[in-house]
Amino acid sequence: MKLLFFIGGGLLLMCAGCATAQEPASSPPQGAPPASSANEVISPQAEDLLRSACDFLAERPAFSFKGEIWREHVNDAGQRIQFSRSVQMDVKRPNGLRLELASPFAARAFWYDGKTLTILDRKHNWYGAASMPPTLDAAVDAARDEYGVDLPLIDLVVSNPYENATAKIETARYYGISPVLDVPCHHLAFTQDNVDWQIWIEDGPQPLIRKFVITYKNEPGQPEFTAFLTHWDITGPIADSDFIFLPPAGASKIEMRQVEPNRNQAK
Repeated sequence: MKLLFFIGGGLLLMCAGCATAQEPASSPPQGAPPASSANEVISPQAEDLLRSACDFLAERPAFSFKGEIWREHVNDAGQRIQFSRSVQMDVKRPNGLRLELASPFAARAFWYDGKTLTILDRKHNWYGAASMPPTLDAAVDAARDEYGVDLPLIDLVVSNPYENATAKIETARYYGISPVLDVPCHHLAFTQDNVDWQIWIEDGPQPLIRKFVITYKNEPGQPEFTAFLTHWDITGPIADSDFIFLPPAGASKIEMRQVEPNRNQAK
């Protein structure tokens, strides 16, 4: 798998790596639980908690959640402007996915049924469809490599999210319990060469991912991506019919064009 960690859209390509530990950019708030030792490059507690959350999700035959995504853009004056959109995802392994994204500017939906990926632009009532491999992991790669489609938050659905998340981390730190929308969560922080990222994992028997923040530290202004994941459902049934696309009334079908292959790779 050639995946992105939890977000889709051009970040966190993973490979093996390690570096020396770094001190936190600022001290924890007064009264906060102590962080991992500054001498630890990789905190075992942070690793174990992340593995627990990733494995818990990978073992679910079906799940759904809602959420909100905040993405910053740096304008010409250097000001960071934050834009948001809502998200809803339904997953049924090994080959069912439905994703809805909505903002004031765009509304798009995605269906994958083990055979076809369909993308609907609800604002313009256009849709396109492309044949895909029969599993989620393979379809994710094919959508990106053949059509340039990076589905947001898609790393939550792959078969081994932990391996994808940890392959290039340089440091991993644990910052204790912190609430996310009144849910007590373990707060973890990781660094890589091109990004820093934090994740909040629910404390208790269901280690659900409740929040994550990614800082694009090599981009001008160091913009951030933030996601809050709410309304998790890991037990409710999801019908196979939910992953089959039915065109809305008056919808127009357009061609999904394949991306041009990299000439250097073709040699």
